[in-house]
Amino acid sequence: MYFGKQNRTLNSVVALILLYAVLFSICSCDMGGAETRSSWTSSSVKSVVSEAIDREMEFVKPNLDPDLQANIDNGGAKGSRMSGRQIVDLTEKEEGGSGYIDFCYTVNMDGYADSRTVMENARPLMSENQFSQLETRAAEVEKAFEEAAESYSKALPESQKEAFYKDLKSLVTRTVVLLTAGIVYAVIPDVILWGKVSAAAAISIGAGLVAITIMTIYEKYRFGMSEDEQKRSLKDWMNQLIQVPKADFALTTTAGTLATVFAEGPVVKGITICVFAFTNCLETVSEMMKKYNFNI
Repeated sequence: MYFGKQNRTLNSVVALILLYAVLFSICSCDMGGAETRSSWTSSSVKSVVSEAIDREMEFVKPNLDPDLQANIDNGGAKGSRMSGRQIVDLTEKEEGGSGYIDFCYTVNMDGYADSRTVMENARPLMSENQFSQLETRAAEVEKAFEEAAESYSKALPESQKEAFYKDLKSLVTRTVVLLTAGIVYAVIPDVILWGKVSAAAAISIGAGLVAITIMTIYEKYRFGMSEDEQKRSLKDWMNQLIQVPKADFALTTTAGTLATVFAEGPVVKGITICVFAFTNCLETVSEMMKKYNFNI
């Protein structure tokens, strides 16, 4: 990939605008604050999760067990594909199934900005030991970023400080959300069938949040380059980007966490890679993983 190709640049800009539109339609909430659990109703939760499952199905279904794929493809009316609402209704009938519906809802509504709410909603779905490990890792990541924020901001041009810092902080937050969704899926008991679909949809949403943030950083940094610099390869661009201390921290955190997510199993890895490929984020992440010696 070379940055000097104007048509590729235009395509990237158009793609980014479209992805933002999709992202905010996914969130479908006021940026002034996330919806609190006390205001949720069973009807609104089911509706949001049903739509999320329908929307994410193209990424989710190919990575599920073949038997579950067949059930989805043929379980609807007259042998048609099942709808998201049908899957939600079946999930609700499973033991603990409402927990997976609530979790998917939380990732969909709060995953763009609030990793703590997502983690707390995941607590009932894993053991205390598993949750404690997740909580410890997330706390370490977020604390390190906050402590280093002041020194990081000094390394950036004044015009970039605020926006770039917010983007990188979002990358840390959304990576924790994806990690949480991956662990939730990995610890689902074998007896749970339809809850896996809701949990897999949460992974897909979380992967999309990480992907859009990475590509936002990519586009902002790229358009700040001179014409000669834009002719560099993606690898050159990534090597230049990581010279910024806080970018280095955020990308290292993301690369390490993604490696952990992928290690949770083929479903988690497959969905994440599918979403990254769709958002044109796969090559960027691949270079990032190589830089930090992580394998996917």
